[in-house]
Amino acid sequence: MSRTPTRRKTFSQLLGSRSRKQRQRCPSDLLQENVIRFMRHHQNFGDLLLEVTASESNRLSDHNDVNSGDHNAPARGSFMASLIQEQALLMDLPSGLLSARASVEKIQQVTQLGVTPKNTVLLDSVQRSKLAGLLQNLQELLTSSILSRLQFSEEIWKAKEAPILEVVWHLQKENIVSLEEFVTSNPDTTFVVRWLFDNLCLLCSGTDDQHEHQDVQRQILSDIVTELVGNGFKESNILESDSKVQRFPQVCFEVLNRMLLWLLDNACKEGDEEDSTVQFWLNVFDVALFHGIVSLDLLKQFFYHTLTQILIFNPVFEASDAIRMQGEWCFAKTKTLLTNLYRKLFVLFSAEELVIHLRHILETHEVNWQNVLSCTSTLLVCQPQTQQLLKELLANLLINSFENCELESIITAFLLVRQAALEGPAVFITYSEWFKNSFGSASGYHGNSKKALIFLLKFLTDLVPFESAQYLKVHILHPPYVLSKYRALLLEYVSLAKTRLADLQVSIKEMGLYEDLSTAHGPPKPHCQALQDVEKAVLIFENTGKVPASVMEASIFRRPYYLTRFLPALLIPRVLPDSLDSRMAFIDSLKKADKIPHNVYASYVHSCNREKQRLHEGVSSSEEMEHPREPIEVLSAALEKLMQVATNPTKSDVVSVQIAVISGRLKTMIADNECTAMDKPIQLDTDVDGLGPLELEVRELVLKSFCQTFLATSTFNPPQRQGEWASLFVKMLCGHRRLLCAVLLRLLHLVGHQGSSLSDVHILGLAGFTIHLHILQISLSVENSQSTGKEEVSFVSHLIQFLSCRTGESSTFCLRFCTAAVAYGVCLSSPDVVNQFVPSGFAKKLQYIIPRLIPKSRREHGEVEEHTWNNLVGLNLNWTAAALSIFKHRIFKKLTQLDHFQLTFYDWLMSELEIQPHRDLLCDIDRQEYQHWACYQHYLPSPLTAGGCGGDLVTACRIITKAIMDFNKRAKLQNFKESGCTELPSFNKSSYENIICRLQEMVFDLERVKAKASDKTLSLEGGHFLLDVFRNRHAKLELPILSKHLEHQIELQLFVRILAALPPDVLFRTCKDGLKTTLECVEFFHFTNEELRNGYSKELVLPFDVTLHFFKGLLNAAANCEEPRNTAAAVLRDSKAHCPLLLLSATRWWVRLEPVLTAQWKRFSDASLPKELQRMADGQYWANRLLLGKLENPPPCPPWVLGAFLYFTLRRGNELKMLQTAVRKIGAENEVFQLSVLSLGLMDLISSLLQPKETSDLAVTLKVCTEVIIILEEQNKSWLNIFLVANKDHNPHQILFDMMSDTEIKLLPVAFYSFIPALDVKLLSSVVKCSDFLLVAITLYSAMVKLFLDGENLFSASDQCDLQNSKQPDPLELITIGRQFLLHIIPKCSCQIVSQHNKLQAACKDVDPELKASLDYQLQLCMGDGLYSEPIL
Repeated sequence: MSRTPTRRKTFSQLLGSRSRKQRQRCPSDLLQENVIRFMRHHQNFGDLLLEVTASESNRLSDHNDVNSGDHNAPARGSFMASLIQEQALLMDLPSGLLSARASVEKIQQVTQLGVTPKNTVLLDSVQRSKLAGLLQNLQELLTSSILSRLQFSEEIWKAKEAPILEVVWHLQKENIVSLEEFVTSNPDTTFVVRWLFDNLCLLCSGTDDQHEHQDVQRQILSDIVTELVGNGFKESNILESDSKVQRFPQVCFEVLNRMLLWLLDNACKEGDEEDSTVQFWLNVFDVALFHGIVSLDLLKQFFYHTLTQILIFNPVFEASDAIRMQGEWCFAKTKTLLTNLYRKLFVLFSAEELVIHLRHILETHEVNWQNVLSCTSTLLVCQPQTQQLLKELLANLLINSFENCELESIITAFLLVRQAALEGPAVFITYSEWFKNSFGSASGYHGNSKKALIFLLKFLTDLVPFESAQYLKVHILHPPYVLSKYRALLLEYVSLAKTRLADLQVSIKEMGLYEDLSTAHGPPKPHCQALQDVEKAVLIFENTGKVPASVMEASIFRRPYYLTRFLPALLIPRVLPDSLDSRMAFIDSLKKADKIPHNVYASYVHSCNREKQRLHEGVSSSEEMEHPREPIEVLSAALEKLMQVATNPTKSDVVSVQIAVISGRLKTMIADNECTAMDKPIQLDTDVDGLGPLELEVRELVLKSFCQTFLATSTFNPPQRQGEWASLFVKMLCGHRRLLCAVLLRLLHLVGHQGSSLSDVHILGLAGFTIHLHILQISLSVENSQSTGKEEVSFVSHLIQFLSCRTGESSTFCLRFCTAAVAYGVCLSSPDVVNQFVPSGFAKKLQYIIPRLIPKSRREHGEVEEHTWNNLVGLNLNWTAAALSIFKHRIFKKLTQLDHFQLTFYDWLMSELEIQPHRDLLCDIDRQEYQHWACYQHYLPSPLTAGGCGGDLVTACRIITKAIMDFNKRAKLQNFKESGCTELPSFNKSSYENIICRLQEMVFDLERVKAKASDKTLSLEGGHFLLDVFRNRHAKLELPILSKHLEHQIELQLFVRILAALPPDVLFRTCKDGLKTTLECVEFFHFTNEELRNGYSKELVLPFDVTLHFFKGLLNAAANCEEPRNTAAAVLRDSKAHCPLLLLSATRWWVRLEPVLTAQWKRFSDASLPKELQRMADGQYWANRLLLGKLENPPPCPPWVLGAFLYFTLRRGNELKMLQTAVRKIGAENEVFQLSVLSLGLMDLISSLLQPKETSDLAVTLKVCTEVIIILEEQNKSWLNIFLVANKDHNPHQILFDMMSDTEIKLLPVAFYSFIPALDVKLLSSVVKCSDFLLVAITLYSAMVKLFLDGENLFSASDQCDLQNSKQPDPLELITIGRQFLLHIIPKCSCQIVSQHNKLQAACKDVDPELKASLDYQLQLCMGDGLYSEPIL
């Protein structure tokens, strides 16, 4: 046998092989000595760290033995620790220093592996894997107290290479060295700030293989920024006096400031391209980045500070510069980087808060006017309510300026109002309107004194050198109001303004009647403005029947413009129509008012007659004069010629030539900035920005021409014989990207918003256009449904979302459009490839809408093979016949058998749920009949492979439940986007109630089947199908923890709503035990304990409707058994043991439950209530008597049930006089009774903290807890065990924990410190004397601090909509109170400290060093006084 070449083995392999050889002859001690002896001569601790890591990770990858890994880890850690200690002794170094140096050296080696460039802060996958193993060993060294965090941090700073940010992040994430410890370990604050700033900039720049590290990059940014914000904006009074502790917040604050300045520097750079590095830092201002770890107040401080720094950044522009340049600072022209930044900062604030903050900055800082004005524009555009707030701000500024003659206020007001007016009348009133309202009357801001008038005119005069022509025109045409005696002052300003206009070569006489004086752009050319004025004047005349006042005024006061511009534009020669149109009527009105000179009018009539004569002769005046035609006319002529050649079979070869001509015309009219491949997704949200009037007109002309040509060709030939003109036309459009985007947007708008108003011609043409887009596979890049980024979808798939069937009008349009599209696709293709020509969404829409609107289609199942296109052309267009024809067509039937084209039962339900009953074409009876047909005749018997239910009622019920839940989820997302609230959406505008009725009917049918079935499996299987649906949905949720929790909460609320709408006895299942029938409710008990207890219990118990539903179902199900009373009693006894929350809820609602249950029971039986229910009634009666001051012997109920009746009854009556008497007398014999009252009081207290109530309610709760503790102390009973959460499973009062939610159990420490420190001195001194009090108090304090340090919000309002209004206690304040309380009582608990010192030290070891020191100090005092006599083990 050939010898294999020797290979160097790892340390673990050597150790493992030697141990196997000597297992029989060498004991473990001898083996350890031999290994240690060997390592002393051949050891390198640094390599050992990596060697052990590699072998260990190999072993873990080869074996999945968790237990063996757990046993070997401590041994490995102790082995490494002993090696370090021996090596330290040999080198005469502290073991902590040696381990720190070796660890840093290995980290440096890991970061130098591979070819990672030096200017990166991210590791590659190999380095990351090596570092992960190394960090595992560092954790073991920390556990063995060999590695010192401080020395380790200092050694990192001393290394040759500066630390890499990802390494620091891993150290913090693995709880080895926190960022604070790392930063404060370096005394050079300037260097630390520069290092962290540089690393964050490099983090934003990423790496070459960006996608591979994207998740790590975002996680590092999230964790580091959360740390910086959380500490950089911490309240100063929370910081300690130690300068080292104060240094970290200072570093955090300075780094955030530097990053902001870096961001703003990049935003100010020239060029339109925005750096992706800077874009990445914008993620810092996403609220979701902080995952709820940073409080809302701190986030607001951070955002306020950021906004302030932006507005005062580099104030290089004077007010005069802003007046001259602000036209370039509007929202549309501001860099996207800045607008995105503003919008992210606005998220946390209302418009009022932002306007107040803006005013404060303007009053107290020197500002950057460009940033201030662009911020104002963004605020106005993004938050419409800002308009009124800005008007109020302007009014205050003007009042202040004229009262105090303050120049800064009036400059600020004019800059703000002009900036607002730049955004258009939809956002803010025009500047001319504002100027007229503010200064055009005697009630204006300046009208009360000569001083104010002079101040205004001087200000306007000072502005003249910097003003643009448009604003000067406003001031001249709408001058400020002045008294006649001050008219000379105004004329001086007007003269100066006209001189300035002359310098700008702008004539006031050439100004149009309806010229927009607020626009940032220059005025249009005079002849173009005159044409616009004529169109506007004719439109006003058409609507009012009167000549506009502006025209009449111009004919008098602006006669040169009226005669030389307006009238020539109005009196353009044309062929006059036979009947009077609006333009002719307008001219006649001006003629009758003597506003048109006789010679001008006579010339106009003569020119019109001449034009008519030339038309008859076949020569137009434009041709005679050889004037070039407008581009739109040239394009229109080319499109008309295309129609001619497309409808002429003999000219089919000319079609491609003519389309090339059209493409050339389009290139001269609409220029594309880039040449984009046809298969590249289209960005609809950005590619059509800035379309001008000409481009919009071209878009309308192209669509109109296609529809007309399509109809013309369809009249002569079916689709398959029309040639390739349509396909070539759409392909040609794909080459004009900009125009294609505009056309697609217009198509989406027509289909989604104007479908019901489209004519048949438009519907046919647009449907054909859509089919060709589908054939060419045009795709879009749109926001996905979760709003987490862009995704690529086909245009037709996106269009189908706009084809809703919610109303009668939309259903009719959907039927017509889809019929035309599918019929065209079927005719255009061959049977083998029809699936490539017909979009699956259109086929599904037809399968849904045709049976719904055409009852005849539900009964006919035959097939036809005739062409369906004949029903869609000609004068007798019949949409119903066309729809039926395509529905029964053999090709369509075959197509719908494909999986991708099937309309499943689930799809049908989602479509039907969208229907708005009050706007439906079907009446209630017809809708019910249709839904019965769809559910029972179509989908229920259909096989599963065809999208049906396979005849299984359980499957049908599950699909309906799933559809309702998914529809709610979709509606909730839309509701959240609109209102920002996670409340359940309203179903008033959907068919939710109709579908619930269908579900109820199926459940009733299922119950009848179960009642008649003898098969036990069927009974067990069908009883709780709804709970299975909920569990499966919960298991499939793949979201972050917080998102998953919120999603789960919302789904649970809807699921309970569905459950409560079904027959209540569905909660129970019947079992045959011989001849006896019993009830089981194990599944619902489990659902209550796991789901309802944590996610649906409010005010200590389940809601009334859930509780009532359970008990009604119990009585209904028990009535069908042989012994109803005994059966019901057995279930209730089982509930006491396995689901006490149900009975606790019954005690809370018994006053309302009893009459309902009694009446229901009497309908079943003449006998009295079941024994357990009767005991509940007796318990309520006993509690009511107690409320009247009559203490009687309690009924034979469990003590905790009596305690619940007592507590809820006393709270309902708000009467606590008899509490002490009852608790003292009854509790003397039964401790559980007293503790149940205390437990309910604690639960109520926690509920009050989670959902703050009135102060009186909280006071009553505290009083209940206090009085019960007084009695327990009097009777010398232990009660502190109720707070020991760690031992709840072994607690003698575990049933009390079973009734609490996990949140309430988690917040028991909070409840403890909310009322125990506030007890009166006498009672507190008695409580403190308890032997376990200090241990319990410190344990609870540690648990409360741990909750806070783990990043959990101690108080989370249940209603996210009311989160900002919540008045919950501050967690830090509560922790501080607990800490002070412990420091105060420790000196009073000397005996407890001596007897339980080890347990106390263990309870607070890593939580509070000061607390631990206080315990040690008190122990030393006890030792000095001779109280300490036993050694501490």
